[in-house]
Amino acid sequence: MRLSIDNRLYMDCPEGFHELTEEEKQGMNLTPGGKVICISDPVRHIVITAGWTKVNELTAWLVGTRELAWNMSRQIEKNMKKFSYVWLDNVKRTIDGQAARGHDYEYVVKDINMTGESLVVKIDENLFYFHMYARKARRDDSLKVFHDILDNVAIAE
Repeated sequence: MRLSIDNRLYMDCPEGFHELTEEEKQGMNLTPGGKVICISDPVRHIVITAGWTKVNELTAWLVGTRELAWNMSRQIEKNMKKFSYVWLDNVKRTIDGQAARGHDYEYVVKDINMTGESLVVKIDENLFYFHMYARKARRDDSLKVFHDILDNVAIAE
């Protein structure tokens, strides 16, 4: 199933995943004011979100992907400090031919060791955010699924 945010971002929902309902999204720390797709594979314990927001022209001109990734990293660290958040490494990828930057991290929720990867892409005044959350024990398999999804993302300009 192909999902869309405002005809700006298209993402495939692989077999085993389903799009989260508004009720299922409650309690998730989603960016206020942005638009988001959330998909989950409850068997493999993976949640993936893709979000889009538009910033003003001046902000878009002044701020690059590196600064956006750093800011995102600080925000995630602030929000996840209570979950024993640990930053692992910077990440660079290409999503639909565009440079994406972000980072990997680990955290603990209800005594379950978790892992995550977060990335941001900037195209003009449009910011696209991608996040993957999974169990640490399945990190490699979960990252492969996430990267396969990212390889098929389409961003409309």
